[in-house]
Amino acid sequence: MCESFKTNCVCGQKTAEIFFGKMVLAESSVTKVFCPVCSQEIDAGRSDRVWDNDWILELDMDVLRTHAASMGIAPQEVTADWVFDQGYATWVGITPDDTERRNQERAEIQKLAKIDLHAYYEAMKEWGLNREKKFMEEGWRKMRAPV
Repeated sequence: MCESFKTNCVCGQKTAEIFFGKMVLAESSVTKVFCPVCSQEIDAGRSDRVWDNDWILELDMDVLRTHAASMGIAPQEVTADWVFDQGYATWVGITPDDTERRNQERAEIQKLAKIDLHAYYEAMKEWGLNREKKFMEEGWRKMRAPV
């Protein structure tokens, strides 16, 4: 079973939900999260940080290197970007707050199911397609073509 956990950004104003895929890493691999407000003065050139639409996920490189063999990579080659992109420590969903936002958006649409089932199905389909398009346009990392 894969795990996730919620953590606050360093300013404490926003929350990110982190997913640990493939049962390799855990909370100890995350050192900090920076929201777009608190990321403004952060050094971009570090291998322990993943940048995604001005959100930053900072990972503990010692923990990553310790688990590198389980991830199929040499310890000296592991980077936070690689770990994120391979799904070992990444957002739950597309964005740091995707689960919460998705549930709120879906709850609004589900009200239609009680009054017009056909309209509900159409709204859900349109919502899903528009949501994906919006994430692509916003440039979220998980929506980019694999390199």
